Amino acid sequence: MKRTQIIGWDSSGKFSGIFGFNRRFRRWHHRAIAPLIAAMVAVASGANVATLAAESLTFRLGPWQGSIAISDLEEYARTGELPGNLAPLGPFLPDGLQEVLAQRVEIDPDIGDRALDRLIKSPQGNRFIRAIFLLVPDSTIEQIKDAIKLVATEGNGLSLLGILKALPGDNIVFDATSAIGVASRLNLPYLEGQILRSRLESDLEVETEPFFASFDPALPGSQQVSQQTLTFRDRQRNRDIIAELYSGTNPQGPLAVLSQGLGSDRFLLNYLSQHLASHGITVVAIEHPDINEASVENLPVTLDPTNLIPASVFLELPKDISFVLDELTEMNRQPGSLAGKLNTAETVVIGHSLGGYAALAVAGGELNLDELRDFCSEGRKLGRSPADLLQCSATELSGNQITLRDRRIKQAVALNPNIGSLFGEKGLSEIEIPILLVAASDDAWAPAVTHQLRPFTQLEDPKYLLTAIGGTHFSVTDPDYPSLLERQTVLPDDPTREQTENLRQLLRGVTLAFVKQQTPEASTYAPFLSAAYAQSLGTEETALRLNETLPTRLARWLATSEAALGRLD
Repeated sequence: MKRTQIIGWDSSGKFSGIFGFNRRFRRWHHRAIAPLIAAMVAVASGANVATLAAESLTFRLGPWQGSIAISDLEEYARTGELPGNLAPLGPFLPDGLQEVLAQRVEIDPDIGDRALDRLIKSPQGNRFIRAIFLLVPDSTIEQIKDAIKLVATEGNGLSLLGILKALPGDNIVFDATSAIGVASRLNLPYLEGQILRSRLESDLEVETEPFFASFDPALPGSQQVSQQTLTFRDRQRNRDIIAELYSGTNPQGPLAVLSQGLGSDRFLLNYLSQHLASHGITVVAIEHPDINEASVENLPVTLDPTNLIPASVFLELPKDISFVLDELTEMNRQPGSLAGKLNTAETVVIGHSLGGYAALAVAGGELNLDELRDFCSEGRKLGRSPADLLQCSATELSGNQITLRDRRIKQAVALNPNIGSLFGEKGLSEIEIPILLVAASDDAWAPAVTHQLRPFTQLEDPKYLLTAIGGTHFSVTDPDYPSLLERQTVLPDDPTREQTENLRQLLRGVTLAFVKQQTPEASTYAPFLSAAYAQSLGTEETALRLNETLPTRLARWLATSEAALGRLD
């Protein structure tokens, strides 16, 4: 009974809750594979290592058990064909068992002993090892640790089959009933993010000289901020859009438009809106009607994230931004308190999560639906993050290449954006304006590797990557206005808001400096778009980096891990 509770699945291998809103299932999509990385950490611990020994196993499924060669299990993982003596069990095997066995993640031998040591001692590492113990109940915890060390040092990637083969003894017991429970720990994109964390710590630029400046752009500006709520009626699309307007006493410079993420509202980045407005940057924060909290609360009950939102969302969000700019342009021309204060001709768009996708779309990113359909048609769901699955809703759109560019957008800031395969391999290269991309190493919703790091390599200069090592998907949002998804997915081992306050402080300063590059004050604020400034605000809990290009070793690792996932697919 206790073993089942460790992994959060029932004895049938089925989910015990609803996507995103049940504590057990939340552990799948939020902290799914930190344990796997932690287990890998044993590579550097120096303990005695098992020799590759196991060649056969006792395959157990409920009350049934029989002998099978590991080579036959490998063939099943590759082809889906069960060996003769297991063929009658096909209808009773847990859904996704083949995928669990086939999953493999690349292990960089240069990952670093310090990072591995830190992870192996974590509570997540202990939970993962004990989850593996459910699969091989006749083995010991120490044998499992030694097997993981051996597999990781072999250089062929870490896989469940590899661990089974590395266990000592001629025959081991494999409990297939528990296999899908272990899959809840094998979210490959997030696993990549955990490997990435150590890679970021070692590879991203580190400044040895202290950072000095005559002022702090993260401090509030001198202007008093006023707020008002605006409601726009789009008759053509039959939708009402609410927006919050933040303006200072002497607004000047570009206009900033903010786009929220799934399950949130227009106040999601309230702290950033207040900050920019206090420095004279007028901000309009849009609340998208089909992804706000009220809409998400009414979504259908489903285990499949691809059914959570309609395909039209991927068109409507960018169109909301352009429509609001149209309305504000008209307001700027008409008599009233806002006349002449809304510089829509020079707009910076700032978006979080799905709003980050929308920001990149109006910035000029070209959707590639054929490539997205290829990704989504693989049918693989285990091992993918929620954002990987959510994007597949867009496959129902017609056509292939779609451009939603708005030429009034002169800059874009994408915070933990859901990118994945939406723009294909080249769609982001169509963007011709400066981009600031924000990623977090512990983002389990939209993992950094697939949703920020690889997409960053597509972007043309000028571009900036702000990385929070230790941050999560929601670390950049306002602590006073948590989204529905954040409230439903927070876990005890997540960093506290106090531990990530330095990230929001950096975001205040860097975003302001980024926006100021459109103004005569560009050179004054340029020093704050530097690695030294970002590093100066880093802490032990949340290290901060700012890069304009990816270091060669990191770029090479990203390409290697992408190729490995391609072989898995």
